[in-house]
Amino acid sequence: MQIVIAGAGKYGRSIAGELVAEGHDLTFIEEKEEILDSLIEDFDLSGIVGNAANYVTQLEAGVDKCDAFLTMTGSDEVNLIAAILAQRLGAKKTIARVVNHDYSPEVPFVRQALGITALINPNLESAHEIMRMLRYPSATSVESFYRGKVHIVAVRVPKDSLLADLKLLDFNKVCGDNLMVCVIQRDEEVFIPDGASVIKAGDTIHVTGEVETLQDFYARTNTRVPAIRNVMIVGGGAISYWLLGLMNKKKFRVKIIERDRKIAELVYKNYPWVDVLCADGTDHQVLEEASIENFDAFISLTGIDEENVLASIFASQNGVNKTITKINRTRLLEILDDEDLQNILTPHHIVSDEVVRTIRAMENVKGSAVEALYRIADGRVEALEFIAGPKSKVLGKTLIDLRLRPSLRLVCIMRGHDIIFPAGQDMILAGDRVIVVCTGKRLTDLDDILGG
Repeated sequence: MQIVIAGAGKYGRSIAGELVAEGHDLTFIEEKEEILDSLIEDFDLSGIVGNAANYVTQLEAGVDKCDAFLTMTGSDEVNLIAAILAQRLGAKKTIARVVNHDYSPEVPFVRQALGITALINPNLESAHEIMRMLRYPSATSVESFYRGKVHIVAVRVPKDSLLADLKLLDFNKVCGDNLMVCVIQRDEEVFIPDGASVIKAGDTIHVTGEVETLQDFYARTNTRVPAIRNVMIVGGGAISYWLLGLMNKKKFRVKIIERDRKIAELVYKNYPWVDVLCADGTDHQVLEEASIENFDAFISLTGIDEENVLASIFASQNGVNKTITKINRTRLLEILDDEDLQNILTPHHIVSDEVVRTIRAMENVKGSAVEALYRIADGRVEALEFIAGPKSKVLGKTLIDLRLRPSLRLVCIMRGHDIIFPAGQDMILAGDRVIVVCTGKRLTDLDDILGG
């Protein structure tokens, strides 16, 4: 597909890496020549130096003939004007990054009035991601499907757990029905398990299930962590602003530590039920004086990765069960031990996953639409939700009769209001929502699960 992207910052770069790997033809528009040159050196793409909201620049970039126009600059106004112009020029799809509360993606009228296909707010999406993490205190990552009815959660297996040395053939007998282990991480290895696989102590397993069955799973396997009530947040910026709007003040007791007095006062003005402390939340002495050991969760959202990491490690060492750490430069994770941090939040990865899902759905408008896409297990496994199209090759055949390609697992089927964890005699029908996890070849259509 022909795709034009405006803005070669961290969001544009992250998206470029994904879309180039998937074989798309990319053209970038970037005002700073040195940033564009660096991007062209790293990826197989072309670029133009200029203003993304300029008519002549867009024509030169081929926006009038492109399949999708993505605008990811640091200015909401430039992004909105550029997307409107691209739509008028003939771009088939337009996606704009916005962060201003007034342009919230949750207000469809704004998007529809402007004629833009989709608005993405990284801060709002990050806040939703944090809320999923808080809902599952035991999980190191949480991905939602079927509009939140089914989740894939990652759980580390402790030495004293019933899961240690458990064969997957016996998993449901021990852990309960309507659950499935779809991915296992063991040291540097990541694989899609089969019935003969054995879970080992120290593994991180990705388990699929509904909310209630997952809670029962935690109780049975000695991995349950007490529900989160007391939350400490370091950094009162945009993600915190959206997060507090999503949190129920009757359910959570929240303390925010923010060093900028103006930001701290703004947080308190909008959320007077929050305990706001104007101080350096990455200072260990400040955290100790704030009684960090009495909190169930610690969320570090400052603009400096290293400060976030050190603050979260300190919180974990002081007995906080759940830490969530915002990290933009993911190469930093390569020098950290897996046990140093629990939940990692990377906003530009959240945005790139959303963009890739949209592009894959565009590629196959007549087949099985991609409804959701997540990368799990350090990005080495994809989890996708498809809607089975009426002409799909997988319809009406039992799973035993389908030749599924290797390194793939069909995890769950939603038919109407029924959720099915499939066995060999189950089959896919038109209109079913299907969750698939896989490694290797990317999937753009449900039929891609077939081997050969």
